[in-house]
Amino acid sequence: MKFQGIVLAGGKSSRFGEDKALVKVKGVTLLERAMNLLKSLELEPVVITNDLRNDSFLKCRIEKDIMPHQGPLGGLYTACRLFQGASLLVLTCDMPALTIPLLGTLLARHDRRNSATLFSTRKNRIQPFPGVYEARLSRSIKVALEKDKRSMRDFLAAVSKKKLIPYEFSPRLFSNINTKEAMDSWALS
Repeated sequence: MKFQGIVLAGGKSSRFGEDKALVKVKGVTLLERAMNLLKSLELEPVVITNDLRNDSFLKCRIEKDIMPHQGPLGGLYTACRLFQGASLLVLTCDMPALTIPLLGTLLARHDRRNSATLFSTRKNRIQPFPGVYEARLSRSIKVALEKDKRSMRDFLAAVSKKKLIPYEFSPRLFSNINTKEAMDSWALS
């Protein structure tokens, strides 16, 4: 099975106060770190972003949101439309604890008969990212966005064919950076 690597990096970073995708941890931006994870899995990364940032310094394909300012669901919609018929491994740029083994588990467990393969917590809470999504979800994503429903969790609750992998990893692996305080605590550990 062939996968397309996607990095969602179009957020406003309003709680962070600056573009967190470009913040460096140990000399590498969060965005480049996500791209490097995909490259390590031999997937060519494609960055889905907004129209505000100049990403020309990146050495990969960059695509702008088809429906701007719709959050991660809008970025997922763009990826699904661009890569119709594909299985997409989707990361966000603000999850610095992701690992190759974690992502490898998603790839190994995905079955194209499911629309998505995701991790779930002990309390059955779905982790939207990282995840494998089938591009055929584009139609239902568009319907949700046209109804101004942008919640990933609400959208995923309505997806009937999804594979959930029980949460077996440290909670830290799924943490994302939304504030400078969170970044500081990450950088110190």
